[in-house]
Amino acid sequence: MALKVEVVSRETVVWVGEAKYVRARTRNGDIGIMAGHIPTCALLAEDGELLIQPVSGEKVTTRLHEGFLTVSNDRVTIAAKHAKI
Repeated sequence: MALKVEVVSRETVVWVGEAKYVRARTRNGDIGIMAGHIPTCALLAEDGELLIQPVSGEKVTTRLHEGFLTVSNDRVTIAAKHAKI
């Protein structure tokens, strides 16, 4: 089973797709997310790395600058002030 992931910034939609794994830096440290993860809401760190392992293809990394992430029903939504791949 795959995660449905959407990463957006104030400027644009940064990445949308299915992933096996997502790791993001929150204010409390890194969080790793796989299918079946419990519902979660977290504040992103002021400056942190986002790693996405898509279902197929190379891993995707970017820097995130503040914002939040939510996880619910195998859907991950990440909204950051700034993000670029």
